[in-house]
Amino acid sequence: AFASWSRRHDSCSLPSTHLYSSSPERRAGSSGYSVLRQPVKWDPTKDPTFEVPSSLTEEEASSNVLDETWLQQRRPQPRATEAKRQTKEKEARIHKGVPNELDLFQRTLDTLDYPIVLEALQDLCTTVPARRLIQEAMEPPKKRKKKRVLKEFAAAYQPLTAESLEGIQERYGAVEEMQRLLDDEMGLMSVSTLDKDAHWRNRKGYKIPLGPPPLKGMSFNIDDIINQGLVLEGPELLEIVTMLDVLEDVSLWSTGLQKYNSTEFIELPRLAGCIQVNVTLQELLHNAFDKEGRLSGTTFPTVGTLRSKVKTLKSDILSTLETLLTTPSISSKLALESGGPRYAEVNGRIVIPIDQKYSSSSLGIIHDASRSGKTIFVEPTEIVGATNELRQAEAELRAEEARVWRTLTASVLENLPSIEGSIYAACQLDLVMARVQLGRKLAGVIPQVGNEGIVCLNNAKHPVLLLRELDDVVGSDIDLGANGNQGLVLTGPNSGGKTVILKLLGLVALMARNGIPVPASPDSADYKPRVDFFSPVLADIGDLQSVGGDLSTFSGHMLVCREVLANSGKNALVLMDELGSGTDPRQGVAIAQALLEALLETGARVAITTHYLELKQLAASDSRFSVGGMQFVGGRPTYK
Repeated sequence: AFASWSRRHDSCSLPSTHLYSSSPERRAGSSGYSVLRQPVKWDPTKDPTFEVPSSLTEEEASSNVLDETWLQQRRPQPRATEAKRQTKEKEARIHKGVPNELDLFQRTLDTLDYPIVLEALQDLCTTVPARRLIQEAMEPPKKRKKKRVLKEFAAAYQPLTAESLEGIQERYGAVEEMQRLLDDEMGLMSVSTLDKDAHWRNRKGYKIPLGPPPLKGMSFNIDDIINQGLVLEGPELLEIVTMLDVLEDVSLWSTGLQKYNSTEFIELPRLAGCIQVNVTLQELLHNAFDKEGRLSGTTFPTVGTLRSKVKTLKSDILSTLETLLTTPSISSKLALESGGPRYAEVNGRIVIPIDQKYSSSSLGIIHDASRSGKTIFVEPTEIVGATNELRQAEAELRAEEARVWRTLTASVLENLPSIEGSIYAACQLDLVMARVQLGRKLAGVIPQVGNEGIVCLNNAKHPVLLLRELDDVVGSDIDLGANGNQGLVLTGPNSGGKTVILKLLGLVALMARNGIPVPASPDSADYKPRVDFFSPVLADIGDLQSVGGDLSTFSGHMLVCREVLANSGKNALVLMDELGSGTDPRQGVAIAQALLEALLETGARVAITTHYLELKQLAASDSRFSVGGMQFVGGRPTYK
């Protein structure tokens, strides 16, 4: 349609063709302008600018009407059928008086107050993916989304929580290496552990002293930038290339660590070794924009050529127009009595005000008229052809720029797996730094880790109490499994601190699996802090009552006991508060003893609190148990 219109009006002998609307509202305005007729904004010295296309495909971008089907295909579809099925099952279970399925994982985390520790760790992370890894650790395993990961990025996507002894050792190894770098940088070491010449060279070749990884405060929130199906704009592409620059520096920093001492720095280079930066993409994005943030006419010559053509055509048209306005054949017909502008712009075409009595003259194309009808606005015949050429050049420029934007976006999307993997590798380093910082806040130590189910800590303090910054948090000595015992029975009056110790055992076990230093005394000549690998950690602390599920306190404990037995095993750590409570003491003792025996047969480590004398006697007479008591001085608890 545009080409046809151009051919119709590309003649030098055009009559004064009328193209304007007769509607008064379209012509209403002030200062000689209207809604349709606007000031000429052409600046031949500046390049034209166009909006970035929204869609990656040209066909979708050319549509002026949003297709609802197209939108539906791109919206995440809720699993309505599955949700309805689960709701019906839940309602049926409640109607029958059957308790809902117990989420023992979530109950353990909640009863131990472990989310408080993880939230403190999360607050110390600067990168979004690191915070996301911590958030995922607070979700039940069944609800965690499994991501298909390329083998070379396995370390980059490792979860917060270790699933093996080796996993804990790797996490603590990285923490030790990071501690050394951070302590040396902050001057916390009495004597520097790094040589004065220890350095690495960044991407610009500058020598930088060895220290923590150069993450430069980047959030690395790639998910907020990448929206599949939409074209990336300038600021988004610049953000991505900035990420690539930081990733390259982190990779060079890792190389510097290995060059300095490949035997002392192992785990940090292992994590950073996953970083892959596509230099071709990096250079393309760097060169894609000029100093003003527009697409570079040098990098993309066709864009540069079309921009120059547009500017030249605008300059020629304006020059021709100025000449026309001084010729008697035109100037004598101008309607300038009202003091309006000599020319204006209508839909991208320049018009001049002509007295209505010359409307039949072959001056050009009439695009508009004044409200009074005394003035018509004509595009002179002499500039019609050049304006058609200008509009064509602008259309070609717009299309070429759209093609470039789509090409740049496609290049990013093609490299997205390696970009995301590299980002997660860098964010693992952020997570390591957060572990170090949280460890310092808790005055934590890195314990020895084994696979024998041992916990041996002196002056261990409850991390949640430390995070609350309470004064004089009391430390306790904890010993489980060191002498071959499998169970620990904690006794003492109410409000003496037994439950706090029980929770502390679970917390240090979880912190060790997450590579967080535990709050306890450091090494000494006759003591080495130790927290072995425990999986799973299972806790029954507090009541589980439900009116809808028809659960009493005792029934709730029995439900938990059933789940604990079902999930217990060799590396399990089971923590149970007031085992056998909530029913007749004789029945409670029998049930508690039977459960303890069953748990020990699975190979689990078990710690319980109890008031039952029979359980205390069992612990005292059975070598598989140790008895722990809360300290009282002068009839008052010390909470140790």
